Amino acid sequence: MSRLALVAGLVVITALVVLAAIAIRGTLVPLLAVVALIALIAGGNLLYGKDSHGAAAQARIRPAQEARNRAIDEARRAAAAEDTPPA
Repeated sequence: MSRLALVAGLVVITALVVLAAIAIRGTLVPLLAVVALIALIAGGNLLYGKDSHGAAAQARIRPAQEARNRAIDEARRAAAAEDTPPA
């Protein structure tokens, strides 16, 4: 699947270069460029998705960040409770 997506991406990029070379002033070229860009982004997401290095790093960082956020929230609540005079 990844080889197919890579080949398709190369074909799309080559087609964009050829279209740009043929009709620099054409109105269809920008539309095709946008369509190709969307296709390339979607293909990249399908290729990597959850298996990307960024997703793996995010999975490791997320629990630590949530724990840090909870600790900060608890410290702020404790500081606010100390600053509030007893009723």
